[in-house]
Amino acid sequence: MKRLVIIPAKSKSIRIRKKNFFLINNMPIYKYTLKNVLKSKLFSKVHISSDKLINKKYQEFLRPSFLCKNKTSLNEVIHWTLQKYKESGLIFDSVCLAYPTSPMLDAIDFKKACAKFEKNKNYPLISVSKFNPSIDEAMIKEKKFVRPKDIKKFYKDSKKHKEYFFDTGSFIFFNTKKFYKKNSLSDNFSQLFIPFIISRIKSVDINTKDDLNFLKQIIKI
Repeated sequence: MKRLVIIPAKSKSIRIRKKNFFLINNMPIYKYTLKNVLKSKLFSKVHISSDKLINKKYQEFLRPSFLCKNKTSLNEVIHWTLQKYKESGLIFDSVCLAYPTSPMLDAIDFKKACAKFEKNKNYPLISVSKFNPSIDEAMIKEKKFVRPKDIKKFYKDSKKHKEYFFDTGSFIFFNTKKFYKKNSLSDNFSQLFIPFIISRIKSVDINTKDDLNFLKQIIKI
């Protein structure tokens, strides 16, 4: 079983400047992901996808500038990366997209997720966490006020509220052959994913300043 892990870490970001290289305890945040995937010993090849040379050992090639634009999708990055390896004779059975801004995970999370994925490779596995409280309690803003989005659900006994989950932006495992059919995760799998549930603490993903402040409250930076 040949597995590739891709850590997407382009040099520029919009909401938080150079977020993929933000220092946590004097170590760039992407290195936490790198450390975990290496420690897991799951992968035949570890690749950091960046336009910047940051770790020669895990960057056999750099990501071209046309794949670093704000509108560039990760589907495009994955396809291009797989093609580059294919040109050198390397074909992988599965791929893990491991995001660089999830420092609260550990190697065992990758091991457990991979084991779950390989029981049913027809669908991708995605890291998720539970909305708490349920979005049945959601409210929307109207001018100076807020009101329940769904009154019936809002006033229902909370024990009867449905469970909802969100993508934590930590990792995705998927079958390479399935991906190649349309070069898209969502199209290939009819938007059905195997869930790997992680805790709220582990689900911290740095996308906004609020995320960053939350992380600072959890660990000392």
